[in-house]
Amino acid sequence: MINPYRPIDCALHDEYELAIMHKKMLSIRWSDDSGEQHVATILAKDILVKDKQEFLLAETQDDKQLCIRLDKITLLRDDSGE
Repeated sequence: MINPYRPIDCALHDEYELAIMHKKMLSIRWSDDSGEQHVATILAKDILVKDKQEFLLAETQDDKQLCIRLDKITLLRDDSGE
């Protein structure tokens, strides 16, 4: 594995779980496996654990499905307006 998974802080993990429970829109920035940066406003749907790595399952405003490794997210902002 080129980039081993780094577990994220528990408080940040809690933020993702709360966003999922309350169906909040989030603005996130993340890098993909090639290092390319992406930015999107998403609806967090679930957290998936696979091969000892955690992923955020999300949907963009134009209904694109995303699966993003949690340690690849570099910016998180609540866009729910609350």
